[in-house]
Amino acid sequence: MLKHYIAYFSAAGTTQQVAHMLENHLRQAGIDAEMLELAPAGGADAGALAATVKTNACLWLGSPVYVDHAVPQVLDFIAALPRGSEDSVAVPFATWGGVCSGVALAEMASHLQERSWQSIAAAKVLAQHSSMWESTNPLAKGHPGPRDEEHLAALVQQVLIKLKSAPVEPLEQEVLNYLPAEYAAESWGKSLEKVKVLLGEHQPEHERCDGCGRCVELCPVGALSWEEGYPVVGENCVRCHQCTRHCSQQAFPFNAAMMEERLQQMAGASPETSQTKVYV
Repeated sequence: MLKHYIAYFSAAGTTQQVAHMLENHLRQAGIDAEMLELAPAGGADAGALAATVKTNACLWLGSPVYVDHAVPQVLDFIAALPRGSEDSVAVPFATWGGVCSGVALAEMASHLQERSWQSIAAAKVLAQHSSMWESTNPLAKGHPGPRDEEHLAALVQQVLIKLKSAPVEPLEQEVLNYLPAEYAAESWGKSLEKVKVLLGEHQPEHERCDGCGRCVELCPVGALSWEEGYPVVGENCVRCHQCTRHCSQQAFPFNAAMMEERLQQMAGASPETSQTKVYV
């Protein structure tokens, strides 16, 4: 029997929620999956975690969608995986906040294939937008919920059925290129680094910061360090805004109203229907 791993990056908690839903449904089927968290407080060594993965395995791999892509930590984890064998299969899943799921699934599947891990199924799971924590009506409010979990339960069942066949049929890569061509091209052209340049510097205001260290402890990628008594955000920041969200002194500048307006506009222009969908 193949070993099952569930590896995931979850800054705001919804991708973790999906990972545990999958874990629960696998357990109900008699399978104990090993959980690999790629975003604990303080960050994680993706390479070290990837080195623990056996190749005769089914790897469930989750990422939130940031700027239409999988997060860098997930792609780093894939790059560090041992080269797969004929028994190395994967199920990428992405959580998205109702704006656009972009090319995250296609990207993960492509990177996995480069490491000889064949994707046999995938899922995009609707989840409340992580940048709208102050909103009374955030995009994808209440997700993932019971209906989303029904899709995940069906995904687990279909994957386990698929694993009983030999050889296991891989998922056609084209299936994950579901966006209209023009929109997909735009998504591929986006990047977290470009957005960080557009948004400008992300550093705490010293006159507000009381040096509590909460942001340093919480950062899921370990991007914050101390300099002359104040936290400093490093270049590996992914703009998950957990430091902003949990700062009791509001030391990190953030215009919630402007962010909400922009996200609502983008969601209105998106070609996607706001729903969870599985691909098998």
